[in-house]
Amino acid sequence: MLIIHIKKQGVKHPGVSIQNPIQHLWIGLLSGLCLISQPMESMAADSIQPNGNSQQSLALNTKLQNTQWGQVARRHRIDPYILYAVALMESRKNGEQNRVMPWPWAINNAGNSFIPNSQQEAEALLNQMLDQGKRNIDVGIMQVNLRWHGHRVAKPEQLLIPSINIEIGASLLNEAIQSAPDNLAHGIGRYYSWQNEPVAIQYGRKVIALADQIRAIL
Repeated sequence: MLIIHIKKQGVKHPGVSIQNPIQHLWIGLLSGLCLISQPMESMAADSIQPNGNSQQSLALNTKLQNTQWGQVARRHRIDPYILYAVALMESRKNGEQNRVMPWPWAINNAGNSFIPNSQQEAEALLNQMLDQGKRNIDVGIMQVNLRWHGHRVAKPEQLLIPSINIEIGASLLNEAIQSAPDNLAHGIGRYYSWQNEPVAIQYGRKVIALADQIRAIL
């Protein structure tokens, strides 16, 4: 799991206004790789000039290539840094010592975010919402929406399995990017909001800025 340490928080869960990307970050990669953390200056989202060409670089020769992020991204022909940045935007959990990470058991219902401490706790919360007739629920590390994409799994709680959730999220992200081949920010942003173009582009630019900050270090 990729863990990012931050000094200034800015990325919000869905349903909350999107602020500027984080200003300083330190990255450590867990899963067989040991890296020395390095500081980095901020990169304003408005300075990004996204285009379709940057997505063609799939970062195959990076330290992400042998992680789950790299393997899933390669299958779906998307940039692993973009995939990870979307996960961080969608399911961020703040931890101790200024740590943040995408959280596999995050749940969001109609703009209300929940960060259960375990898969068991998340399953209980999800089942409670379903018993109440709620279906507009974003589930897991990529916040896959149950109403629109619940048919992709046999049972709703399977969306709390990170490998399944990332695979579905990557497929949806690729579909979104391909829908706007001349504007990477707009395509990425359709993962968040398909019909509201200004909101989608804003979201996409912040994902690109965050991904580029991570790419500069890792």
